Amino acid sequence: MRSQHFRGNVFVANLPPEYSDEQLAEAFDSFGIVLSASIARDPMTGRRLRYGFVDIATERAAKLAVESMNGAQVEGYNLDVRISERPTATKRPPRPAAGPRRPPPRTAPRASADLADEEEASFAPRARLQPRRQPSFQVERRSLPRRSG
Repeated sequence: MRSQHFRGNVFVANLPPEYSDEQLAEAFDSFGIVLSASIARDPMTGRRLRYGFVDIATERAAKLAVESMNGAQVEGYNLDVRISERPTATKRPPRPAAGPRRPPPRTAPRASADLADEEEASFAPRARLQPRRQPSFQVERRSLPRRSG
């Protein structure tokens, strides 16, 4: 069955060291419309890595290019040409689990206003406490009689 969005991505390995993107496109141009051609480069140095990808417009043209160019000699190098395998979700290793999950709380969550009132009552600073009131009547202070004995 033909994929609806197939673009004929062809992988080409063992390219000559000084081969350019344009030369790669020209090498595959006779098989069909080349949408793009690029040689992989080292991200740190920018040096060519001797492999690349060619996007050919149709699946049929891509298969014809693979059959014709695989093993072909270019500037003394035998090319390794094949249909590119796109990474799929099934080929990736499974991600490790994050760990056990906590069940949801059994009690209904309290409104934040209720919680704020409780916190104020239980953690009231001492500065808010009212000083003790002195009795309004006068107490006569006199010493107690001593017991003899």
